[in-house]
Parts: sequence; structure tokens; C-alpha cells
Amino acid sequence: MIQENQQNCESSQIHLDNEDIEILSYNFTKKEMFLLAKFLRKKEEELPLGLETFCKTLEDSVYNSLSIQEVRKFYS
Repeated sequence: MIQENQQNCESSQIHLDNEDIEILSYNFTKKEMFLLAKFLRKKEEELPLGLETFCKTLEDSVYNSLSIQEVRKFYS
């Protein structure tokens, strides 16, 4: 049983090491995008390493869909 668990963990690590594989494709609604961006902005100090590109892309999407005044209001 222990050996089986070790093999499962080793298999998981092999898949995690290959960062270039796309495993999820999802289209966010505007509401989801805004809620997630606001949440991540509040929790940015706790953001795990490796999510920087995702957060930057999400924030850019918010900026591109709002005026400067709307962005200021959104993040205040």
C-alpha cells in the first residue's frame, strides 16, 4: 500500500513538472472575472508563486474592459 502511494505521488510529480501542458480551458463571465480580480487583489500578499502570469492576465482584462475612473472605483 505504501509503495503504491509513493508511485502515485511520483506520477503526480512528473505531471506537475511539465508546466507547458494546458490542462484547463475556461471562459470567465465578466462578473466572475471582476470578482476573482478583486479577490486576488485583496489576497495578493498570500498569492502562491507561479500564479503571477494568471493574475497579470486577469488584471489586464479588467483594465481593458473599464475606463480609468471605473478601474479606480472598482479597486477602491
